[in-house]
Amino acid sequence: MYMPRSRVILIGIFGLLALFFALLFLGIIPGLQEDAKSKTPLTFWGVFDSKDVIDSVSASVPGYTITYRQFSPQTYESELLNALAAGNGPDVFMFHNSWLPKHADKIAPVTARDLSIGSLRDYFPTVVEQDFAPDRQTIYALPLYMDTLALLYNRDIFDTKGVPLPPKNWSEFLATIPKLREIDSTGRITKAAAAIGGSGKSINRASDLLSEIMLQAGVSMTSNDYGRATFSTNGLQPLLFYTQFANSASEAYTWSDAFGNSIDSFADGSTAMMFNYSYQIPILLQKNPFLSIGVAPFPQPAGAEANPVNFANYWGVAVASQTRVPTEAWQFILKLTTDESIAGTYANATGRLPALKSLISARLNDPIWGVFANAALSARSWPQIDNNAVDQIFSNLIENVITGKSDAARALQEAERSVTSLMERQRSTTF
Repeated sequence: MYMPRSRVILIGIFGLLALFFALLFLGIIPGLQEDAKSKTPLTFWGVFDSKDVIDSVSASVPGYTITYRQFSPQTYESELLNALAAGNGPDVFMFHNSWLPKHADKIAPVTARDLSIGSLRDYFPTVVEQDFAPDRQTIYALPLYMDTLALLYNRDIFDTKGVPLPPKNWSEFLATIPKLREIDSTGRITKAAAAIGGSGKSINRASDLLSEIMLQAGVSMTSNDYGRATFSTNGLQPLLFYTQFANSASEAYTWSDAFGNSIDSFADGSTAMMFNYSYQIPILLQKNPFLSIGVAPFPQPAGAEANPVNFANYWGVAVASQTRVPTEAWQFILKLTTDESIAGTYANATGRLPALKSLISARLNDPIWGVFANAALSARSWPQIDNNAVDQIFSNLIENVITGKSDAARALQEAERSVTSLMERQRSTTF
């Protein structure tokens, strides 16, 4: 039967297309199926980042299909541990900078071939090595951002009281207290100069605040082998310095646990200064949109301003030891954390200070971020076997001193024994 030439050509074209897609589907020739197969699926768990943020940032890392889950900060650690114990945890997960002493056994470290200690030092501030590679050999996690304690102050109160500048060191801070606080005829403080001196019942991040003051004083928080706590040896004077602000007999008296939450007190204008992290600034402004917040460096000991010591609080990303694809998971994290473009995208999307030195340097002169950027480069921390338990131990320590339940030296020794006991019971690895 005669068939027009045009029809023959058309049938031939359709036949070739059908053959092409059949071979493509079978994987005989490279194409879409191979691209799909080459993508590594990873489950990613986190806390403060939304799925939209992680999906957007992860899209810049080719070769992966990321399934992200966001958890409540109140339940994240327990849900993570339960899932890992049951064998159905994530491939990669957000890991707090204080967690390594108690959770190192749950991590597959990056190989030295993929990231050396020298490269780590080139990429990130010193505190990252302290937190995530304390033996200077094995790297357990890498950070996406950095945060440090800073002095937040109410500009309006400073202007009203005729205080032109925030204090740069602790001597200036002590001199500023009587200029800012308000006391009624009975001697009761009606407006606090600063939220400092109280326990965790009233001071948000009281443990971190006391830790930074101790580190500034050169206190060795643990033994060199991380086997026991040692902060009672030289920690008495820093403890007394901190608690004087809640001692009604002290000239520096400006706070009481009875004042309530320090964040609320600062937000409603009842307190002129407080110490906290950058992430609290938007929270404060949500509570009071008219709050005029100034940001200043954390005060240093007089004469030591040129060699500051700051305190870090941040999250890194780690690979679970039970993952079936540790190499691929680490390649994803390395791209996510060390690529300037991707790390910058994450910082912009979350409003956080990036952890990469190269990106930090670009923010050193920023009117707000400059304080935190400079502090990140001199930030320190100490290995806490259980950060939540240490928070409570330090809070109890402060409360015992300011209430007179125990003298400072004995209370400090008791706190040290409690932390040492935790280290002996819960330590998961030896560095």
